[in-house]
Amino acid sequence: MSQPGEVRLLGPPEVRVGGGWLPLAGRRRAAILAYLAVEGPSERTLLAEMLWGTEHAMRNLRVELHRLEQRFPGLVVRRGSLLELGVDADVRAFEEALERADFARALDLYRGRLLEGAAAEVPPAFEDWLLIVRERFEERYVDALVAQAERLAGRDPRAALALQRRVLERDPLREASCRAIMRLYAQLGEVRKALEFYEGYADFLDRELQLPPVQATRRLAEELRTGKAQVRRWKRTPLAGREHELERMERAWREGRHVILLGEPGIGKTRLLHEFARALGRRPLLLRGRPEDHAVPLATVARGLRVVLEQREPLPDWARRELARVLPELGEPPSAPSPQRFLAAIGELLAPFDDADWFWGVDDLQFFDEGSLELLMQLRSLGLTRPLAVAYRSGTLSPRAQTWIQSLVERQGAELVELEPLPPDAVARMFGDGAKPEDAWVRALHRFTGGNPFFIVQLSESWRARGEPPEGASPALSDRLHALLRQRIGAVPARARSLLRLAAVAGEAYSPQLAGAVMGLAPLEVAEAADVLEYQGLFRRGRLAHDLVREATLRDLDPETVRALHAQVAEQIKDRAAPGLVAAHYERAGMPERAVPLRLEAAAGAIRGFAYLEAFEQFHRAFELSQGEARARLIAQTLITRYRIGVATGDWPRLERELDLTEAAARELGDAYTLKNVQVGRVDLNFRRLDLDRAVRLGRQLLAEGGLTPDQEAMATYALAQALLFRDPDTHPEVARLCRRALELTDEDWYMWGWPFTTLALCCIKGGELEEAEGWCAKAEAHFAAADDLAGLATVQRTRALVAWWRGDAEAAAAAAERALELARKADFRTIVFMALDTAVGLYRALGDEARVRALTAEAERRGFRLERGDLRRLRLEPPLRPETLL
Repeated sequence: MSQPGEVRLLGPPEVRVGGGWLPLAGRRRAAILAYLAVEGPSERTLLAEMLWGTEHAMRNLRVELHRLEQRFPGLVVRRGSLLELGVDADVRAFEEALERADFARALDLYRGRLLEGAAAEVPPAFEDWLLIVRERFEERYVDALVAQAERLAGRDPRAALALQRRVLERDPLREASCRAIMRLYAQLGEVRKALEFYEGYADFLDRELQLPPVQATRRLAEELRTGKAQVRRWKRTPLAGREHELERMERAWREGRHVILLGEPGIGKTRLLHEFARALGRRPLLLRGRPEDHAVPLATVARGLRVVLEQREPLPDWARRELARVLPELGEPPSAPSPQRFLAAIGELLAPFDDADWFWGVDDLQFFDEGSLELLMQLRSLGLTRPLAVAYRSGTLSPRAQTWIQSLVERQGAELVELEPLPPDAVARMFGDGAKPEDAWVRALHRFTGGNPFFIVQLSESWRARGEPPEGASPALSDRLHALLRQRIGAVPARARSLLRLAAVAGEAYSPQLAGAVMGLAPLEVAEAADVLEYQGLFRRGRLAHDLVREATLRDLDPETVRALHAQVAEQIKDRAAPGLVAAHYERAGMPERAVPLRLEAAAGAIRGFAYLEAFEQFHRAFELSQGEARARLIAQTLITRYRIGVATGDWPRLERELDLTEAAARELGDAYTLKNVQVGRVDLNFRRLDLDRAVRLGRQLLAEGGLTPDQEAMATYALAQALLFRDPDTHPEVARLCRRALELTDEDWYMWGWPFTTLALCCIKGGELEEAEGWCAKAEAHFAAADDLAGLATVQRTRALVAWWRGDAEAAAAAAERALELARKADFRTIVFMALDTAVGLYRALGDEARVRALTAEAERRGFRLERGDLRRLRLEPPLRPETLL
């Protein structure tokens, strides 16, 4: 049997084999494929239980999988306990097309409801899942019909009309499409047909629901009857007044330079990004920030990764595991941390989009969380050097983001394009149809909006064709725009206004289901209220139309109402949303006691994704929310975790502050154990920043005082050993004794186990015991390899380089040094990278390879390192060959 190439599940299930399509026999087989196509890789036990729910479920699943494999080899792939679809599916292609806003493609792919005509006798669990997924796809299909109709309305109203009719066939109660059809008829000059359609629709509502059309529909019909309808406002306004900016952007892009867009809210940055992609003839791949992203570590990048993941071929297993650090649905992440491999997995994901077909853009940079910003800044290190187009609000960037933008402009020649308000002639061109800059209504639009495109559209839709625009002096821009939105908000009915307030408070967490639960409304009631907001331009596709709508709505809410809504939102999303987002709602609800554990959970998530600075912020936010003894205890309990991530960042001043904070908390509690941990940390920290005299003094003092647990004594002993060796290499006999003592106090569960082996190897090198040094290296390597610890393996290779050099084998020494560098860069552990570079520079200087010395020194400078003398000189190693090179 030929290999299957694709499966179609939207409509009657079929499999493409060769050049034709074959129906998929067996209803449960179709169900297996549908579940894997929608949910991705899934546990066999879960699938068996959902589809059979009996004691023979696993056996039945094996039988069906065997039959599938016989007929369509490779259609389902087994990976351990997981099953996944081995070919492309129309379900995935449909969602990818929607993400790309390729609505025409999405409509072609949707042949019918998921598994149409293939229902099987299955347990309720699968029936419930199928019902929910079918409704979701059906809803997205209808949304695509609407979106494509809106896209065609300006240039092909007949085609748009046909699409809106298809919408009503699927969803007869979507009254917005009724109004769209009426507008399209009016646009075509067929007002009579528009009114006839309205009458027919009104009869339908009366017959089926005993209800009249909503006020917006009735008002539109009246306007059409009286000739007061403004058909102009239903067309998408053309881009006007941005020709010069587009020309600058295109020129920069052709020259391989980044483009930076900035301007006030509503000035048209997002619109211009899309028009820029269209002008380049490329498909947009946009990473967008959202207002709530700062509450959730790596929120921005996680959302972007999900979008990209749906648009490409399956990832290699190693990349999926790494991305699971921020995308839990991909499975369990690796236990060993490796920021560089995580970054490499992102590079693997993005690689197919690094070609001439794609346009990469960043929108609303001001909303990015810090971890996502850090990853964005590292794209160039992956070899993904294509130009970026970055948009943000003026004056709103974090210091870190502002520094990055300045670097792009000053060092890389990025084109900085600041969008100014539109002049009157551009306002006139937005509307066409003979509009002139000197027209009274154009002048009034410009005066009352300051030339801001978003508010030009909003205000123009609020005026009637036969009414005179309001006159009078205009207040300051922000007050004027807020007053405009306040007027628009005040015009909607009470239920729609309540829905708007909930959406503004909920932010990223908003959904119609949330609205129904919080407001106690049926789905149809939520939809009707949302429809009113859509008509008023306050909602767009079921969500707030613009951040400015959110700001204007929140500005007029009293604090008690805001707190109550935040509490209700938090309670509804607590079991399914990211912990940082839930915590943010509890905080704004005035319920810090519920937010604290969620902030700690968010910190743990940030650590898994190597967003260490965000982890610190989450910890400190938890501290700020706690009071008195509870705060002090929380600080004490999290010391070791905070210290470890501080070591990973190499931020010694930050670590000093963390130790000071914890010491004060421990004294407040009278917590002797934590105070000892702080003292151990100070010994280790002084060694790491090479304040060796202080490290030795504090270490000897601490060990003499006693009162340490075995782990504390082991850590203090090992930190003292390292400080002694680096301060005075001739103390290596004492250093070896201290390392052995640290190992006696602990076992392999100690998080530093393995590191004393490499220090013992250095002591053996000093003593000329090279065979024993190799033995310690082998023990360390076995331990670090089992733990998948790249930083530890890099240290082993660095030590082996020194052994080889002492033996006089320059070639082996250089090879080991290069391997140490490779592993250290992959681990991206700042201290280990520094030590690997320091050792390599010392070796190459001794070998007389000045070109390699210069290259590695330049790398050290780029990373902000000041290299020391190198291990050869620091440890005063004197191999038998060419000792003069060490002088």
